[in-house]
Amino acid sequence: MKKNYKGLSLMSLVFALLTNLMYAQADSTEVASIYGFYAYSSSLMNASSAPELTIQGSASHTSTGVQLTPASSGQFGGLFINGRTFTSVNGLHVEFEYDMKNGTPLTGVYGDGLSFFLYDGAVTNPTIGAPGAGIGYSYNRTKDTYASQRKAGLSGAYLGIALDEFGNFKSKRFQGESRMNGITGVTWSQASSHISLRGARGAAINTTGLGAGFTGYPVLVTRSTLSNSGTVGRILQSDRSYQATTNTLSSVFDLRNNAGEFRKVYLDLIPHFTSPTVTDGFDIKVDIQTTQGGTPVNVINYYHYKTSVPYTENANPQTTDFDISDVEGAATSQTLNATVPAVLKLGFAAATGAAFQQHIIRNVKLTLPYAAVTNADVTSTCKFQPVTIPVFNNDIAYKGAISIATPPTASNANIDYSTFSFTKTSDTDLTLYRKKVTPQGTWSYNKSTGIVTFNPSSGFTGTANMTYTVKGRTVKDSNGKIIEPYGDTAYRSVPATITVNLKTSGCIYSVISNIMVTQDVK
Repeated sequence: MKKNYKGLSLMSLVFALLTNLMYAQADSTEVASIYGFYAYSSSLMNASSAPELTIQGSASHTSTGVQLTPASSGQFGGLFINGRTFTSVNGLHVEFEYDMKNGTPLTGVYGDGLSFFLYDGAVTNPTIGAPGAGIGYSYNRTKDTYASQRKAGLSGAYLGIALDEFGNFKSKRFQGESRMNGITGVTWSQASSHISLRGARGAAINTTGLGAGFTGYPVLVTRSTLSNSGTVGRILQSDRSYQATTNTLSSVFDLRNNAGEFRKVYLDLIPHFTSPTVTDGFDIKVDIQTTQGGTPVNVINYYHYKTSVPYTENANPQTTDFDISDVEGAATSQTLNATVPAVLKLGFAAATGAAFQQHIIRNVKLTLPYAAVTNADVTSTCKFQPVTIPVFNNDIAYKGAISIATPPTASNANIDYSTFSFTKTSDTDLTLYRKKVTPQGTWSYNKSTGIVTFNPSSGFTGTANMTYTVKGRTVKDSNGKIIEPYGDTAYRSVPATITVNLKTSGCIYSVISNIMVTQDVK
Protein backbone atom coordinates (compact mmCIF):
# COMPACT_ATOMS: atom_id res chain seq x y z
CA MET A 1 0.00 0.00 0.00
CA LYS A 2 1.35 3.44 -0.87
CA LYS A 3 0.99 6.91 0.53
CA ASN A 4 1.16 9.91 -1.78
CA TYR A 5 0.53 12.79 0.65
CA LYS A 6 -2.30 14.39 -1.32
CA GLY A 7 -3.69 17.60 0.08
CA LEU A 8 -1.05 18.14 2.75
CA SER A 9 -0.24 21.62 3.95
CA LEU A 10 3.27 22.90 3.34
CA MET A 11 4.30 22.38 6.98
CA SER A 12 2.81 18.86 7.02
CA LEU A 13 4.66 17.99 3.84
CA VAL A 14 7.96 19.24 5.22
CA PHE A 15 7.35 17.30 8.44
CA ALA A 16 6.59 14.12 6.50
CA LEU A 17 9.76 14.46 4.46
CA LEU A 18 11.91 15.09 7.51
CA THR A 19 10.33 12.15 9.31
CA ASN A 20 11.07 9.77 6.43
CA LEU A 21 14.64 10.95 6.17
CA MET A 22 15.15 10.78 9.92
CA TYR A 23 14.13 7.13 10.03
CA ALA A 24 16.13 6.11 6.96
CA GLN A 25 18.94 3.92 8.27
CA ALA A 26 22.62 4.55 7.59
CA ASP A 27 24.64 2.20 5.37
CA SER A 28 26.30 -0.75 7.10
CA THR A 29 28.21 -3.89 6.13
CA GLU A 30 27.51 -7.62 6.22
CA VAL A 31 29.77 -10.62 6.74
CA ALA A 32 31.17 -12.43 3.70
CA SER A 33 29.55 -15.76 2.84
CA ILE A 34 31.05 -18.78 4.57
CA TYR A 35 29.98 -20.81 1.52
CA GLY A 36 31.61 -18.67 -1.16
CA PHE A 37 28.43 -18.50 -3.25
CA TYR A 38 26.90 -15.42 -4.85
CA ALA A 39 23.62 -15.23 -6.72
CA TYR A 40 23.72 -14.66 -10.48
CA SER A 41 21.20 -13.30 -12.95
CA SER A 42 21.34 -12.28 -16.60
CA SER A 43 18.56 -11.46 -19.03
CA LEU A 44 20.87 -12.69 -21.89
CA MET A 45 19.28 -9.95 -23.98
CA ASN A 46 21.88 -8.02 -25.98
CA ALA A 47 24.46 -9.71 -23.70
CA SER A 48 27.31 -10.08 -26.21
CA SER A 49 29.64 -7.98 -24.06
CA ALA A 50 29.05 -9.94 -20.83
CA PRO A 51 32.54 -11.27 -19.97
CA GLU A 52 31.29 -14.42 -18.23
CA LEU A 53 29.44 -15.67 -21.34
CA THR A 54 30.87 -17.59 -24.30
CA ILE A 55 28.97 -19.07 -27.22
CA GLN A 56 29.82 -21.88 -29.62
CA GLY A 57 28.53 -23.15 -32.95
CA SER A 58 25.44 -21.50 -34.39
CA ALA A 59 24.50 -19.69 -31.16
CA SER A 60 24.11 -15.90 -31.39
CA HIS A 61 23.22 -12.97 -29.16
CA THR A 62 19.90 -11.27 -29.95
CA SER A 63 17.65 -8.64 -28.38
CA THR A 64 15.32 -11.35 -27.05
CA GLY A 65 17.97 -13.65 -25.57
CA VAL A 66 20.58 -16.12 -26.81
CA GLN A 67 19.42 -17.95 -29.92
CA LEU A 68 21.02 -21.38 -29.64
CA THR A 69 19.83 -22.43 -33.10
CA PRO A 70 17.90 -20.75 -35.89
CA ALA A 71 14.93 -22.59 -37.38
CA SER A 72 16.88 -24.52 -40.01
CA SER A 73 18.26 -28.05 -40.34
CA GLY A 74 21.62 -29.28 -39.09
CA GLN A 75 22.21 -26.48 -36.57
CA PHE A 76 24.11 -26.81 -33.31
CA GLY A 77 24.92 -24.14 -30.73
CA GLY A 78 25.94 -23.71 -27.11
CA LEU A 79 26.20 -21.06 -24.40
CA PHE A 80 28.57 -21.32 -21.44
CA ILE A 81 28.46 -19.16 -18.33
CA ASN A 82 32.13 -20.04 -18.11
CA GLY A 83 33.26 -16.93 -16.26
CA ARG A 84 31.37 -17.87 -13.09
CA THR A 85 31.73 -20.82 -10.74
CA PHE A 86 29.23 -21.91 -8.11
CA THR A 87 29.99 -23.88 -4.97
CA SER A 88 28.03 -27.11 -4.74
CA VAL A 89 27.88 -27.79 -1.00
CA ASN A 90 24.45 -26.18 -0.57
CA GLY A 91 22.98 -27.29 -3.89
CA LEU A 92 21.67 -25.01 -6.63
CA HIS A 93 18.43 -23.41 -7.77
CA VAL A 94 18.25 -22.48 -11.45
CA GLU A 95 15.59 -20.61 -13.40
CA PHE A 96 15.55 -19.82 -17.10
CA GLU A 97 13.03 -19.05 -19.81
CA TYR A 98 12.98 -20.73 -23.21
CA ASP A 99 11.12 -20.66 -26.48
CA MET A 100 10.89 -23.36 -29.16
CA LYS A 101 9.09 -22.11 -32.25
CA ASN A 102 8.94 -21.97 -36.05
CA GLY A 103 10.71 -24.64 -38.11
CA THR A 104 9.60 -27.82 -39.89
CA PRO A 105 8.62 -31.18 -38.31
CA LEU A 106 9.63 -34.69 -39.32
CA THR A 107 6.81 -37.25 -39.05
CA GLY A 108 4.86 -34.60 -37.17
CA VAL A 109 7.54 -33.84 -34.55
CA TYR A 110 9.89 -30.85 -34.34
CA GLY A 111 13.49 -31.18 -33.22
CA ASP A 112 15.67 -31.67 -31.58
CA GLY A 113 15.46 -29.73 -28.32
CA LEU A 114 17.71 -27.95 -25.85
CA SER A 115 19.80 -29.01 -22.87
CA PHE A 116 20.88 -27.36 -19.65
CA PHE A 117 24.03 -28.80 -18.10
CA LEU A 118 26.38 -28.58 -15.15
CA TYR A 119 30.08 -29.35 -15.49
CA ASP A 120 33.25 -29.34 -13.40
CA GLY A 121 34.27 -25.77 -12.56
CA ALA A 122 37.93 -26.74 -13.01
CA VAL A 123 37.37 -26.96 -16.79
CA THR A 124 38.54 -23.69 -18.32
CA ASN A 125 37.83 -24.30 -22.01
CA PRO A 126 34.68 -26.43 -22.20
CA THR A 127 33.37 -27.93 -25.42
CA ILE A 128 29.76 -28.91 -25.99
CA GLY A 129 28.95 -32.53 -26.72
CA ALA A 130 27.47 -34.17 -29.79
CA PRO A 131 24.89 -32.54 -32.07
CA GLY A 132 21.58 -34.06 -33.09
CA ALA A 133 20.22 -36.50 -30.51
CA GLY A 134 23.11 -35.67 -28.14
CA ILE A 135 21.77 -32.10 -27.82
CA GLY A 136 25.24 -30.87 -26.93
CA TYR A 137 25.64 -33.04 -23.82
CA SER A 138 26.25 -36.73 -24.60
CA TYR A 139 28.76 -38.28 -27.05
CA ASN A 140 28.42 -39.82 -30.51
CA ARG A 141 30.52 -42.78 -31.67
CA THR A 142 30.58 -44.10 -35.25
CA LYS A 143 32.23 -46.64 -37.46
CA ASP A 144 35.13 -45.45 -39.64
CA THR A 145 32.91 -44.65 -42.61
CA TYR A 146 31.48 -41.75 -40.58
CA ALA A 147 34.60 -40.84 -38.62
CA SER A 148 34.01 -37.11 -39.13
CA GLN A 149 30.81 -37.40 -37.07
CA ARG A 150 32.51 -38.77 -33.96
CA LYS A 151 32.12 -36.30 -31.12
CA ALA A 152 33.04 -36.58 -27.44
CA GLY A 153 30.47 -35.62 -24.83
CA LEU A 154 30.55 -32.37 -22.89
CA SER A 155 33.92 -31.86 -21.24
CA GLY A 156 33.83 -32.19 -17.45
CA ALA A 157 30.14 -33.14 -17.60
CA TYR A 158 28.34 -33.72 -14.30
CA LEU A 159 24.62 -33.52 -15.18
CA GLY A 160 22.61 -32.88 -18.32
CA ILE A 161 18.89 -32.06 -18.40
CA ALA A 162 17.28 -32.12 -21.83
CA LEU A 163 14.05 -30.59 -22.98
CA ASP A 164 13.93 -33.22 -25.69
CA GLU A 165 11.20 -32.31 -28.13
CA PHE A 166 12.01 -35.00 -30.72
CA GLY A 167 12.69 -37.68 -28.11
CA ASN A 168 16.01 -39.28 -29.15
CA PHE A 169 18.16 -38.01 -26.26
CA LYS A 170 17.05 -40.89 -24.00
CA SER A 171 17.42 -43.72 -26.53
CA LYS A 172 20.16 -46.28 -27.15
CA ARG A 173 21.51 -46.30 -30.71
CA PHE A 174 23.87 -48.63 -32.52
CA GLN A 175 24.22 -47.87 -36.20
CA GLY A 176 27.04 -46.84 -38.47
CA GLU A 177 26.78 -43.09 -37.96
CA SER A 178 25.47 -43.04 -34.38
CA ARG A 179 26.40 -45.18 -31.36
CA MET A 180 25.28 -44.13 -27.89
CA ASN A 181 24.19 -45.92 -24.70
CA GLY A 182 20.64 -45.43 -23.47
CA ILE A 183 17.21 -46.98 -22.98
CA THR A 184 16.34 -49.78 -25.39
CA GLY A 185 13.44 -52.16 -26.05
CA VAL A 186 10.68 -49.76 -25.05
CA THR A 187 7.59 -49.11 -27.14
CA TRP A 188 6.69 -45.63 -26.00
CA SER A 189 3.09 -44.46 -26.03
CA GLN A 190 4.57 -40.94 -25.94
CA ALA A 191 8.12 -40.93 -27.27
CA SER A 192 8.50 -37.18 -27.86
CA SER A 193 8.43 -34.13 -25.58
CA HIS A 194 10.51 -35.73 -22.80
CA ILE A 195 12.38 -34.24 -19.87
CA SER A 196 15.44 -36.50 -19.61
CA LEU A 197 18.41 -36.51 -17.25
CA ARG A 198 21.81 -37.98 -18.16
CA GLY A 199 24.67 -38.42 -15.73
CA ALA A 200 28.35 -37.57 -15.66
CA ARG A 201 31.15 -38.25 -18.13
CA GLY A 202 32.52 -41.78 -17.66
CA ALA A 203 35.99 -43.25 -17.47
CA ALA A 204 37.88 -44.67 -20.46
CA ILE A 205 37.09 -48.38 -20.85
CA ASN A 206 39.20 -49.40 -23.85
CA THR A 207 41.07 -48.11 -26.90
CA THR A 208 38.67 -49.57 -29.44
CA GLY A 209 36.05 -46.84 -29.24
CA LEU A 210 35.06 -46.43 -25.62
CA GLY A 211 37.78 -43.96 -24.70
CA ALA A 212 37.69 -40.72 -22.70
CA GLY A 213 34.59 -38.71 -23.53
CA PHE A 214 32.86 -41.67 -25.21
CA THR A 215 31.53 -43.49 -22.12
CA GLY A 216 29.22 -42.61 -19.28
CA TYR A 217 26.53 -39.93 -19.61
CA PRO A 218 23.93 -42.64 -18.75
CA VAL A 219 20.21 -41.94 -18.85
CA LEU A 220 19.04 -41.49 -15.24
CA VAL A 221 15.35 -40.74 -15.64
CA THR A 222 13.00 -39.65 -18.43
CA ARG A 223 9.36 -38.58 -18.54
CA SER A 224 7.09 -37.38 -21.31
CA THR A 225 5.06 -34.23 -20.70
CA LEU A 226 2.32 -35.27 -23.12
CA SER A 227 0.36 -37.83 -21.10
CA ASN A 228 -0.39 -39.26 -17.67
CA SER A 229 -1.16 -42.72 -19.07
CA GLY A 230 0.61 -45.38 -21.08
CA THR A 231 4.38 -45.86 -21.37
CA VAL A 232 5.63 -42.37 -20.64
CA GLY A 233 8.75 -42.77 -18.49
CA ARG A 234 11.66 -44.87 -17.22
CA ILE A 235 14.00 -44.56 -14.24
CA LEU A 236 17.42 -46.21 -13.76
CA GLN A 237 17.55 -48.84 -10.99
CA SER A 238 20.47 -50.03 -8.87
CA ASP A 239 20.50 -53.34 -10.83
CA ARG A 240 21.10 -51.30 -14.03
CA SER A 241 17.60 -51.95 -15.42
CA TYR A 242 15.05 -49.27 -16.28
CA GLN A 243 11.80 -49.39 -14.35
CA ALA A 244 8.60 -48.06 -15.93
CA THR A 245 7.19 -44.97 -14.24
CA THR A 246 3.79 -43.34 -14.43
CA ASN A 247 3.05 -39.65 -14.68
CA THR A 248 0.82 -37.67 -12.37
CA LEU A 249 1.32 -34.29 -14.02
CA SER A 250 -1.07 -31.56 -12.89
CA SER A 251 -1.53 -30.79 -16.58
CA VAL A 252 -0.07 -32.27 -19.76
CA PHE A 253 1.62 -30.13 -22.38
CA ASP A 254 4.02 -30.17 -25.31
CA LEU A 255 7.48 -28.76 -24.53
CA ARG A 256 7.19 -26.75 -27.73
CA ASN A 257 5.08 -23.67 -27.14
CA ASN A 258 3.02 -22.56 -30.10
CA ALA A 259 1.41 -19.64 -28.25
CA GLY A 260 4.34 -17.30 -28.82
CA GLU A 261 5.38 -16.65 -25.22
CA PHE A 262 8.38 -17.91 -23.28
CA ARG A 263 8.06 -20.75 -20.81
CA LYS A 264 10.02 -21.02 -17.58
CA VAL A 265 12.06 -23.90 -16.16
CA TYR A 266 12.73 -24.28 -12.44
CA LEU A 267 15.48 -26.69 -11.42
CA ASP A 268 16.47 -27.60 -7.85
CA LEU A 269 19.48 -29.64 -6.75
CA ILE A 270 19.00 -30.29 -3.02
CA PRO A 271 21.82 -32.03 -1.10
CA HIS A 272 20.69 -35.58 -0.24
CA PHE A 273 21.48 -36.05 3.45
CA THR A 274 22.13 -39.62 4.59
CA SER A 275 22.88 -38.31 8.10
CA PRO A 276 22.86 -34.80 9.63
CA THR A 277 26.41 -34.22 8.34
CA VAL A 278 26.82 -36.62 5.36
CA THR A 279 25.40 -36.20 1.86
CA ASP A 280 25.22 -38.49 -1.17
CA GLY A 281 24.72 -36.40 -4.31
CA PHE A 282 21.54 -34.44 -4.94
CA ASP A 283 17.79 -34.77 -5.08
CA ILE A 284 16.76 -33.22 -8.40
CA LYS A 285 13.45 -31.52 -9.08
CA VAL A 286 12.34 -30.08 -12.44
CA ASP A 287 9.23 -27.90 -12.86
CA ILE A 288 8.00 -26.07 -15.95
CA GLN A 289 5.74 -23.03 -15.96
CA THR A 290 3.71 -23.29 -19.17
CA THR A 291 1.86 -19.96 -18.93
CA GLN A 292 3.06 -16.64 -17.58
CA GLY A 293 2.05 -16.36 -13.95
CA GLY A 294 0.73 -19.93 -13.91
CA THR A 295 1.53 -22.65 -11.38
CA PRO A 296 4.59 -24.66 -12.50
CA VAL A 297 4.03 -28.30 -13.46
CA ASN A 298 6.27 -30.77 -11.63
CA VAL A 299 7.80 -33.24 -14.12
CA ILE A 300 10.77 -34.74 -12.20
CA ASN A 301 10.13 -34.97 -8.47
CA TYR A 302 13.35 -35.24 -6.47
CA TYR A 303 15.25 -37.92 -8.36
CA HIS A 304 18.18 -39.07 -6.17
CA TYR A 305 21.33 -38.64 -8.26
CA LYS A 306 23.90 -40.59 -6.27
CA THR A 307 27.68 -40.22 -6.31
CA SER A 308 28.00 -43.83 -7.55
CA VAL A 309 25.65 -44.96 -10.34
CA PRO A 310 25.53 -48.53 -11.73
CA TYR A 311 24.64 -48.45 -15.43
CA THR A 312 25.13 -50.39 -18.67
CA GLU A 313 27.28 -49.53 -21.68
CA ASN A 314 24.98 -51.13 -24.20
CA ALA A 315 26.06 -49.78 -27.60
CA ASN A 316 29.40 -51.55 -27.95
CA PRO A 317 31.04 -52.73 -31.18
CA GLN A 318 31.93 -56.43 -31.42
CA THR A 319 35.56 -55.57 -32.07
CA THR A 320 36.15 -51.84 -32.58
CA ASP A 321 34.54 -48.61 -33.74
CA PHE A 322 37.60 -48.01 -35.88
CA ASP A 323 36.60 -50.23 -38.80
CA ILE A 324 33.62 -50.51 -41.15
CA SER A 325 31.76 -53.26 -39.28
CA ASP A 326 28.17 -52.80 -38.12
CA VAL A 327 28.23 -55.84 -35.82
CA GLU A 328 27.19 -55.03 -32.24
CA GLY A 329 28.94 -56.63 -29.30
CA ALA A 330 27.81 -57.51 -25.79
CA ALA A 331 26.75 -54.86 -23.29
CA THR A 332 28.98 -54.37 -20.25
CA SER A 333 28.14 -53.46 -16.66
CA GLN A 334 29.79 -50.26 -15.45
CA THR A 335 29.66 -48.03 -12.38
CA LEU A 336 29.75 -44.28 -12.92
CA ASN A 337 31.78 -42.10 -10.57
CA ALA A 338 29.42 -39.15 -10.12
CA THR A 339 31.26 -37.42 -7.30
CA VAL A 340 30.02 -33.84 -7.08
CA PRO A 341 32.72 -31.34 -8.18
CA ALA A 342 33.67 -28.80 -5.52
CA VAL A 343 32.56 -26.00 -7.84
CA LEU A 344 30.27 -26.13 -10.84
CA LYS A 345 29.79 -24.17 -14.02
CA LEU A 346 26.80 -24.30 -16.30
CA GLY A 347 25.67 -23.90 -19.85
CA PHE A 348 23.06 -24.61 -22.49
CA ALA A 349 23.02 -26.24 -25.91
CA ALA A 350 20.51 -27.01 -28.65
CA ALA A 351 20.51 -28.93 -31.91
CA THR A 352 18.40 -29.49 -35.00
CA GLY A 353 18.40 -32.20 -37.66
CA ALA A 354 15.92 -33.12 -40.36
CA ALA A 355 13.32 -31.92 -37.87
CA PHE A 356 14.12 -28.38 -36.76
CA GLN A 357 12.94 -25.34 -34.85
CA GLN A 358 14.29 -22.16 -33.30
CA HIS A 359 15.67 -22.44 -29.74
CA ILE A 360 16.03 -19.31 -27.58
CA ILE A 361 16.86 -18.88 -23.87
CA ARG A 362 16.78 -15.82 -21.64
CA ASN A 363 16.44 -14.58 -18.03
CA VAL A 364 18.80 -17.00 -16.32
CA LYS A 365 18.92 -16.87 -12.51
CA LEU A 366 21.09 -18.91 -10.15
CA THR A 367 20.62 -18.91 -6.41
CA LEU A 368 20.81 -21.44 -3.62
CA PRO A 369 17.75 -23.56 -2.91
CA TYR A 370 15.64 -21.67 -0.38
CA ALA A 371 17.42 -18.35 -0.94
CA ALA A 372 15.23 -15.31 -0.35
CA VAL A 373 13.05 -14.28 -3.29
CA THR A 374 12.25 -10.64 -4.10
CA ASN A 375 9.70 -9.58 -6.69
CA ALA A 376 9.21 -6.35 -8.63
CA ASP A 377 7.18 -3.49 -7.16
CA VAL A 378 5.46 -0.79 -9.22
CA THR A 379 3.81 2.38 -7.90
CA SER A 380 3.28 6.02 -8.86
CA THR A 381 3.48 9.48 -7.36
CA CYS A 382 2.88 13.09 -8.26
CA LYS A 383 5.40 15.84 -8.79
CA PHE A 384 7.15 16.86 -5.54
CA GLN A 385 5.25 14.21 -3.55
CA PRO A 386 7.09 11.30 -1.83
CA VAL A 387 5.71 7.79 -2.02
CA THR A 388 6.19 4.85 0.37
CA ILE A 389 6.53 1.27 -0.85
CA PRO A 390 6.13 -1.76 1.46
CA VAL A 391 8.45 -3.83 -0.73
CA PHE A 392 8.34 -7.03 1.33
CA ASN A 393 4.61 -7.66 0.79
CA ASN A 394 5.35 -9.86 -2.24
CA ASP A 395 8.74 -11.25 -1.13
CA ILE A 396 9.70 -14.37 0.81
CA ALA A 397 12.50 -15.89 2.88
CA TYR A 398 12.67 -19.40 4.33
CA LYS A 399 12.69 -20.91 7.81
CA GLY A 400 13.38 -24.50 8.87
CA ALA A 401 15.99 -27.16 8.21
CA ILE A 402 16.84 -28.05 4.59
CA SER A 403 14.95 -31.22 3.76
CA ILE A 404 12.84 -32.52 0.89
CA ALA A 405 10.73 -34.55 3.33
CA THR A 406 9.79 -31.48 5.36
CA PRO A 407 10.83 -28.45 3.31
CA PRO A 408 11.43 -25.11 5.02
CA THR A 409 8.49 -22.73 5.01
CA ALA A 410 8.31 -19.60 2.86
CA SER A 411 6.90 -16.31 4.16
CA ASN A 412 7.65 -12.60 4.13
CA ALA A 413 7.63 -12.90 7.95
CA ASN A 414 10.96 -14.74 7.64
CA ILE A 415 12.73 -11.76 6.05
CA ASP A 416 15.38 -10.09 8.19
CA TYR A 417 14.65 -6.37 7.70
CA SER A 418 18.19 -5.46 8.72
CA THR A 419 19.66 -7.27 5.68
CA PHE A 420 17.99 -5.01 3.09
CA SER A 421 20.24 -3.32 0.55
CA PHE A 422 19.68 -1.11 -2.45
CA THR A 423 21.73 -1.78 -5.59
CA LYS A 424 25.17 -3.23 -4.84
CA THR A 425 28.25 -2.50 -6.96
CA SER A 426 29.21 -6.16 -7.47
CA ASP A 427 28.42 -9.71 -6.36
CA THR A 428 31.05 -9.50 -3.63
CA ASP A 429 30.08 -6.00 -2.38
CA LEU A 430 29.35 -6.36 1.35
CA THR A 431 27.92 -2.86 1.89
CA LEU A 432 24.25 -2.64 2.82
CA TYR A 433 23.00 0.48 1.06
CA ARG A 434 20.09 2.10 2.89
CA LYS A 435 19.99 5.37 0.93
CA LYS A 436 20.56 6.12 -2.74
CA VAL A 437 20.47 9.53 -4.41
CA THR A 438 19.79 9.57 -8.16
CA PRO A 439 18.91 12.31 -10.64
CA GLN A 440 15.28 11.18 -10.34
CA GLY A 441 15.19 11.52 -6.56
CA THR A 442 16.22 10.07 -3.21
CA TRP A 443 15.54 6.48 -2.16
CA SER A 444 15.63 5.70 1.56
CA TYR A 445 14.91 2.60 3.62
CA ASN A 446 13.62 2.21 7.17
CA LYS A 447 14.82 -1.10 8.63
CA SER A 448 12.34 -0.87 11.51
CA THR A 449 9.31 -0.88 9.23
CA GLY A 450 10.67 -2.41 6.01
CA ILE A 451 9.38 0.61 4.10
CA VAL A 452 11.15 2.22 1.13
CA THR A 453 10.47 5.90 0.52
CA PHE A 454 11.09 7.59 -2.80
CA ASN A 455 11.26 11.40 -2.70
CA PRO A 456 11.26 12.74 -6.29
CA SER A 457 13.62 15.52 -7.26
CA SER A 458 12.21 18.78 -8.60
CA GLY A 459 13.30 17.81 -12.11
CA PHE A 460 11.85 14.29 -12.02
CA THR A 461 9.69 13.28 -14.98
CA GLY A 462 8.85 9.87 -16.33
CA THR A 463 10.02 6.75 -14.50
CA ALA A 464 12.49 6.06 -11.69
CA ASN A 465 13.95 2.61 -10.99
CA MET A 466 15.94 1.11 -8.14
CA THR A 467 16.86 -2.49 -7.29
CA TYR A 468 17.13 -4.14 -3.90
CA THR A 469 18.00 -7.46 -2.27
CA VAL A 470 17.35 -9.09 1.08
CA LYS A 471 18.01 -12.26 3.11
CA GLY A 472 16.43 -14.47 5.74
CA ARG A 473 17.88 -15.35 9.14
CA THR A 474 20.58 -17.76 10.31
CA VAL A 475 19.70 -20.06 13.23
CA LYS A 476 22.21 -22.06 15.28
CA ASP A 477 21.69 -24.88 17.74
CA SER A 478 22.90 -24.87 21.35
CA ASN A 479 26.35 -26.02 20.19
CA GLY A 480 26.73 -23.16 17.74
CA LYS A 481 26.14 -25.33 14.66
CA ILE A 482 24.19 -23.67 11.85
CA ILE A 483 20.87 -25.46 11.34
CA GLU A 484 19.18 -22.75 9.25
CA PRO A 485 21.66 -20.90 6.99
CA TYR A 486 19.36 -18.35 5.35
CA GLY A 487 21.08 -15.29 6.79
CA ASP A 488 24.34 -16.08 5.01
CA THR A 489 25.19 -13.80 2.08
CA ALA A 490 24.97 -16.83 -0.20
CA TYR A 491 21.20 -16.83 0.46
CA ARG A 492 20.74 -13.20 -0.60
CA SER A 493 18.01 -12.80 -3.20
CA VAL A 494 18.50 -11.93 -6.84
CA PRO A 495 17.82 -8.16 -7.21
CA ALA A 496 14.24 -7.06 -7.76
CA THR A 497 13.27 -3.71 -9.27
CA ILE A 498 11.18 -0.96 -7.70
CA THR A 499 9.56 1.25 -10.34
CA VAL A 500 7.97 4.62 -9.62
CA ASN A 501 6.02 6.34 -12.39
CA LEU A 502 5.28 10.07 -12.29
CA LYS A 503 1.54 10.68 -12.60
CA THR A 504 0.43 13.40 -14.99
CA SER A 505 -3.21 13.57 -13.91
CA GLY A 506 -5.27 13.14 -10.77
CA CYS A 507 -2.79 15.02 -8.59
CA ILE A 508 -3.82 17.46 -5.86
CA TYR A 509 -1.39 20.11 -4.71
CA SER A 510 -1.68 22.40 -1.70
CA VAL A 511 -2.35 26.08 -2.42
CA ILE A 512 -0.05 28.29 -0.38
CA SER A 513 -1.30 31.85 0.29
CA ASN A 514 1.20 34.73 0.37
CA ILE A 515 -1.30 37.35 1.55
CA MET A 516 0.22 39.30 4.45
CA VAL A 517 -2.00 39.45 7.53
CA THR A 518 -1.68 42.54 9.79
CA GLN A 519 -3.29 43.68 13.00
CA ASP A 520 -4.98 46.99 13.46
CA VAL A 521 -2.96 49.47 15.50
CA LYS A 522 -4.96 50.88 18.25
